[in-house]
Amino acid sequence: MPGEEIFYLPVTELAKRIEAKTLSPVDLTQLYLKRSEKYGPRLNAYARLTPELALAQAQAAEKDIRRGHYRGPLHGIPYAAKDLLAVKGVPTTWGAKPYASQVFDYDATVIEHLNRAGAVMIGKASMVELAGGMNYRFASASLQGRRKNPWDTSCWTCGSSSGSGAIVAAGLAAFAIGTETWGSIICPSAFCGVSGLRPTYGA
Repeated sequence: MPGEEIFYLPVTELAKRIEAKTLSPVDLTQLYLKRSEKYGPRLNAYARLTPELALAQAQAAEKDIRRGHYRGPLHGIPYAAKDLLAVKGVPTTWGAKPYASQVFDYDATVIEHLNRAGAVMIGKASMVELAGGMNYRFASASLQGRRKNPWDTSCWTCGSSSGSGAIVAAGLAAFAIGTETWGSIICPSAFCGVSGLRPTYGA
């Protein structure tokens, strides 16, 4: 059984182990789900976990890899998606009470890409309501409440991809997807001491 250090390995190292079949996507997903169930609520990091979807995707990835159909460095890697992103059949709340029960019948483009890459979605990351699009003054401006910084839970993780920052910093998923208009990836990354990438259009 892998030790605590596995939760802080970079995706590149996890990918090497999965490709070499020394690390099972199913085992890795179960480890992240168990850790997320334990620590996620303490940090208000998730809008929701998606264990059934995650295990189905992990099992499919493991089956493909065993047959020699390795898709690349995200195949079998567990991640969290900001709750701004549509995931077919899963509530997408945008962090706002009026949309608490909102469900789309399609996937966002980035989710489609990650599905094709064989990545494993373990949950939707909590966020500032409406990604801060209507402005906000307090860290608690979210359906899930204030996100807590894993390094000091009396501190915030910054917005609006605040749950994504907390999830990566706490080792609850190998990586997380955020979105940025004006600092929503850069700020949580800085506050939580993790690397964040704000890609240019078309990257």
